[in-house]
Amino acid sequence: MKTLLCGVMAVVFSVSAVFMTGASVAQANSKKALVVVSFGTTFEEARQNDIEGIENALKKAFPDREFRRAFTSKIVMKRMLENQGIKVNDLETTLKELKAEGYEDILIQPTHLIHGEEYEGKVLGTVSKFEKEFAKVSVGKPLMTDEKDYAIVATALATQFPALEKDEAVIFMGHGSPRDNNKSFGNTYKTLQAAFDAEKMSVLIGVVEEVDHPNFEDMYAMFKERGYKSAVFMPLMVVSGDHANNDMAGDEEDSWKSMIEKDGYKTKVQFGGIGRNVAIQAIYVEHALEALK
Repeated sequence: MKTLLCGVMAVVFSVSAVFMTGASVAQANSKKALVVVSFGTTFEEARQNDIEGIENALKKAFPDREFRRAFTSKIVMKRMLENQGIKVNDLETTLKELKAEGYEDILIQPTHLIHGEEYEGKVLGTVSKFEKEFAKVSVGKPLMTDEKDYAIVATALATQFPALEKDEAVIFMGHGSPRDNNKSFGNTYKTLQAAFDAEKMSVLIGVVEEVDHPNFEDMYAMFKERGYKSAVFMPLMVVSGDHANNDMAGDEEDSWKSMIEKDGYKTKVQFGGIGRNVAIQAIYVEHALEALK
């Protein structure tokens, strides 16, 4: 555990070094841009603390780049404009604007967790349309993509755990993917679970998508098998939005919290997306730096 924590802190320190030296190389007439792409959320508190938490870390790391925000969820963008009067562009519109404004070097960093449908279709798919439009386009990886990511992410997530009682487990709710033809399906969450298990952390992971695994049934079977008596629910999502408030911790009888409580187990809920976790933010910055290499 100490070794992994040192690894996370090394990433944080390396990012801090970028913060301190980046300003000295800023160019007044820069033609470079940074685009941070998120799924998006209509929850203002989550947008400010989670999405902006990652955005701000990236802006500090790359002060010589013009910053732009983009979302991939058309429903979120539509509702924000209609209900809050806030306009956020999709990635394609953002790239068209940057092209029209004369930017030539584009760094795109997604805040997505896995190499799933959103990243493949709405990030990589969009970028492929602009391959010849810019002199350089660099695309960072989602949070968990390579083998080395999982242990680092597990240790970073552990920094936000509350003190656990005996026979108490943290239960993470992830989203999962509805598709079986991407390299994360059936692998990412199981690999992250293995990283937690390797460090003997009392953590279980489940996903909302029933067709993905581990789903609720998979997670709950392991909860019982390991003899836990109580649970602390936390979202394994960048933002704590509808899924966390309803599917995970809602009052309806089919929420995860309600179903476990019905069987006599005690529960607690810790809201807040992982986007506000400083150690997680540092990993996204590291992925953006790797993309530029």
